[in-house]
Amino acid sequence: MSPETRRKVLRAAKELGYHRNALVRGMVRRRSGIIGIVAGRLDNPFIAVALERLSRRLQQEGLKSLIYSGDAENDLKVALPSMIEYRVDGCFFLSNDLSPSAAAKYTKLGIPLIVVFNSDMEGISDHGDEVPVGAVSVDNVEMSARVADLLLDSGYTRLAYLAGLPAATTSRERRRGFEDRLAVRGAQLAAVAIGNFNYADGLVAARTLLSAAERPDAIYAANDLMAMAAMDVARREFGLDVPNDLAVVGFDDIPVTANAAYELTTIRQPIGEMIDTATDMMLGFIEDPARRPLEIRLKSELVQRGSTGRRPASPSPNDNVMY
Repeated sequence: MSPETRRKVLRAAKELGYHRNALVRGMVRRRSGIIGIVAGRLDNPFIAVALERLSRRLQQEGLKSLIYSGDAENDLKVALPSMIEYRVDGCFFLSNDLSPSAAAKYTKLGIPLIVVFNSDMEGISDHGDEVPVGAVSVDNVEMSARVADLLLDSGYTRLAYLAGLPAATTSRERRRGFEDRLAVRGAQLAAVAIGNFNYADGLVAARTLLSAAERPDAIYAANDLMAMAAMDVARREFGLDVPNDLAVVGFDDIPVTANAAYELTTIRQPIGEMIDTATDMMLGFIEDPARRPLEIRLKSELVQRGSTGRRPASPSPNDNVMY
């Protein structure tokens, strides 16, 4: 059209408040420009930070986010119809709990899926020949073995594990790495309690562990929220000193763990790198659906703070004898 006609059209559009319909445009291009995100509960700061970083990165790529958060399996049932209705180009799953059957509902519909933080791909990528499925995580087993070494080398002998959701791969892998290293070094797990990855259940689980006749002198929690719950219960309800009476280690390194109130020793997940890696993978799947499924494990870091330390040796029977 002529420049004059173009100016008239644009002026009319401005006066009428016209905006293009992105969904209709997407139907023509066979892409919606929308990426689905199914997140875990946002009362977990780690998930909240991951969601914020992922949505910002997608925005930088010119993509829109369709976000659902809540309980993993139940939320999938609610999220899936909307993912189909809006014809998302792909879906991220930010959660500790994703079953193969739930993931297959997405892949059967041709929706590329990237699982972040959950590394168990067995059964999930059954449709990988037709639909891309990927996973980005850290080596939970290796890092949990390092936690076991740290606690044993520091003189702690009765080591307990505070587990997350029973079905969560992350919790199972962290327990396996911890327990296997204890066995290699001639020790065994003193106790296990389930805190479901949240603070409230972590309080209950920590009370159970610390009420035992043979109380543990160290607790490794599958995430930071439960570790902080264990520290709060130990100090306020049992009058224990951390780390002299009880050492506590978490996983994730959420910002509050570095505060003076906790100084929590934990495993730092490289959340920024994980989100960037997952996003790059998704963009690749969208451009080339024939790409093979990928499972990438990134390096994490053991961050030592004040919740662990060298435990004082037990006093000798003769220590209090007066000469």
